Amino acid sequence: MKFLVAGGSGFVGRHVVRRLLSEGHAVLNADRVPPQAPEPGEVVAVADLTSPEGIAAAAARGADAVVWLAASIRQAPTIDATAQDDLRLMVEAPLRLLSVLASPPASVVYLSSVQVYGRPDRLPVDEEHATRPFTVYGVAKLCAEQMLGVACAGRGIACASLRAAFVYGPGQHPANAIPRFLERVRSGVAPVVHGDGADVRDDVFVGDVAQAVSHAASRRAHGVLNIGSGAPHTLLDVARATCDLVPSGLRPAHEDRPSGWIDRWYTIDRARSELGYVPTAFADGLRRQWAEG
Repeated sequence: MKFLVAGGSGFVGRHVVRRLLSEGHAVLNADRVPPQAPEPGEVVAVADLTSPEGIAAAAARGADAVVWLAASIRQAPTIDATAQDDLRLMVEAPLRLLSVLASPPASVVYLSSVQVYGRPDRLPVDEEHATRPFTVYGVAKLCAEQMLGVACAGRGIACASLRAAFVYGPGQHPANAIPRFLERVRSGVAPVVHGDGADVRDDVFVGDVAQAVSHAASRRAHGVLNIGSGAPHTLLDVARATCDLVPSGLRPAHEDRPSGWIDRWYTIDRARSELGYVPTAFADGLRRQWAEG
């Protein structure tokens, strides 16, 4: 298949591109910045996807499947000066791309987020849970899901929106909790947990997100699907697991301050059934991140 991956130079994008290439697909990565190290066989189009010229460049080669990863990941709870830019990139741009492709793709896979649910009413959260996002990012993702669903239905295109949980793995931004814990452990310093560490998390390995993207495209999946770990844990569990990577006997330290975290985890029964999705055990994914950075 010929894939157009929008946003293939970012954290998740690099794993998606590698996965698709390893399966023998042709891949065009359209992104505003080129990857630091393009993969053999990867075609790169440096393009501003919020501009008509950038969309035209991305669409020029056509595609059997479109994967939209491009996003502005911010957690702003209020409408600010960049909110319109977020909507252009995450909602308007993929719609414009579909409108200018010479032939409609067989499938569209949109990387959405569990942020569309907002604060859970119950745990675990399934795909039928109410959607009440409280950040601009979550609102934009939900809007894109709905708009793309309508646009694709009118063209006979299979459209899957993958609601990814909290993605970790090699290449993750260093400001996130898991990279910070790993860096402290590498330095021989205990990771610090706020409060008692009982915050419930759903951390999904980045390779599993790439797996879900590939399967959703090849199976022409449609609708919304949660992509999570299938096995929630606490922040204290994460800190202990990072300590266990070294034989030094480190144990997590605690800091008496509120974390502000909202407990969250998500069912993945639909992804297992419709995509053949198989998540990576957290300990295995963490070891890979430790080894690969």
